[in-house]
Amino acid sequence: MNNKEILKRIISIIEDSNLTNSEFAEKIGVPKSTISHLLSERNNPSLDIVSKISSTFNDITSDYLIFGQSQQENTSLEVPSDLFSEKDIDITQDSVKESNNKVKSIIIIYENNKFEQIDKL
Repeated sequence: MNNKEILKRIISIIEDSNLTNSEFAEKIGVPKSTISHLLSERNNPSLDIVSKISSTFNDITSDYLIFGQSQQENTSLEVPSDLFSEKDIDITQDSVKESNNKVKSIIIIYENNKFEQIDKL
C-alpha cells in the first residue's frame, strides 16, 4: 500500500464531498483527531479507515482507495490455457517446503469492501 497515494485519494474525497475535516470524520464515524493526524501525516491510513470510507461512500471502493482502481476499470485477467500443464505440476510435499519465500501478511477483502489483515502467521 502506498500511503501517500491513499492519503491523496482521501483528501480528494473530502474536497469532492464539500465536507470539512470534522464533518468527514463524523460521517465515517471516527474522532476528529484521527482525520487531523492522518492529514498531517502523523499517522498512516489504516485498513479500518479505508473500510469505513468505502462503507460510508457508496461510490468509493476499497480497491480505489488502496490501489487507485475504479470500478469501471477492467481488472479481470485472462488465464493462458497452458498455464498449468501436466508436466509443470509437482504434487510432492517437499516442493512447498523448499521455498525461501515467507508470507509476511495477508489482506482479505470481502465483497462488501470490508477488510481483514492478518500479520501474525
